[in-house]
Amino acid sequence: MRIMLAAAALAAGVAPACAFAEDAKPDQHAYVDKAPAANVHTEAPSDLKVGFGVSAATDYVWRGVSQSDQKPAVFATVSLGYKGLYAGAGTENVRFAGISQEYDLWGGYVANLGPAKLDIGFVRYGYVDAPVKIDTLEAKAALSTSVGKLGLKAAGYYTGNYFGSHHHAVYAELGASYPLTDKLTASAAVGHQDVRDAFNYTTWNAGVSYAVMKGATLAVRYHDTDATFIGRKAKARLVGSFSLAF
Repeated sequence: MRIMLAAAALAAGVAPACAFAEDAKPDQHAYVDKAPAANVHTEAPSDLKVGFGVSAATDYVWRGVSQSDQKPAVFATVSLGYKGLYAGAGTENVRFAGISQEYDLWGGYVANLGPAKLDIGFVRYGYVDAPVKIDTLEAKAALSTSVGKLGLKAAGYYTGNYFGSHHHAVYAELGASYPLTDKLTASAAVGHQDVRDAFNYTTWNAGVSYAVMKGATLAVRYHDTDATFIGRKAKARLVGSFSLAF
């Protein structure tokens, strides 16, 4: 799962409040995030957009925590977009609680609000070989805009059953990005995960991405958290990734 907490809680039957430890996807997101249009490039006369993506990273970090036990991870995605509507699916390798494969489904709608965009949608995290049911569905709302070249984004996620723990959870994040050159972009974000009656922690990251050519991106990102109760999987680390989008 995402934050080994649920994984550990499931496999060991430990209470979610004390069984936490893991996390993330590469900025597909050098830490992967499910974004509409992220890998959508092929346009048809019908306004239907179809995209495919594949990424490799030195670690799979989600909300500051390693989901692949600090080992390399590979991600594959497919996405569809049509006049603001979007949907996608992806899969990646993970390593916790005896689980080795995760799959994700997402969808939603992006509305133009003048200088800003509002993204309302969902993300579903599933696990092929989980010993117990930890599949999780999150509702998502994100608002993005720009001030000159500076891109700004605020996002929130909510679930009523955090990875099989039956706890309500909210994750909120603020992020910014700025193009340093035509090909080099810097970005940073800070987020807070709050699982009701269980635990909470803050995570932050910063990095740069370089467009090698159209559809090919190299990225390096620094991740850290204040979640000392999670252990080594939530400690500071650098993650490198390479992504291809078609």
